[in-house]
Amino acid sequence: MFHSAKAMKAMKRAFGKIRPFEFEQAPLFEVPLSIQHQHGGYKQHYGRLGIEGFYFETKDIPLVGQTIRVKVVLVGLGMEVETSGIVTHILPARGHVGVVAKFEDIEFETERFIARWLDLMTQAIGVQAAG
Repeated sequence: MFHSAKAMKAMKRAFGKIRPFEFEQAPLFEVPLSIQHQHGGYKQHYGRLGIEGFYFETKDIPLVGQTIRVKVVLVGLGMEVETSGIVTHILPARGHVGVVAKFEDIEFETERFIARWLDLMTQAIGVQAAG
């Protein structure tokens, strides 16, 4: 998922210091995320999904506070959800930037489906989440 081992280590160090949301408390799972770009289309990025938000790497540099639309295919549930997040942190990721976004005004049903998917993933791998 990360463009380099160095980028992964930098992200872990940064998350350990800033704790933008409870990354260490709640499991995060690697998943393809379709991120809406400024021209309206979606582009797929591999990232991580948690109950409070998501992380992905990109060459485009969003602004902290910017709203980002995201679509996530919840493999195993056979569905795609769409929601938005507010960029809370921008992290260096070796030639890219790591973007941390916290869900904003997430619909109850969408949050419920994400929580259900996260529970299924946690059970499937025996509570060993990415991170």
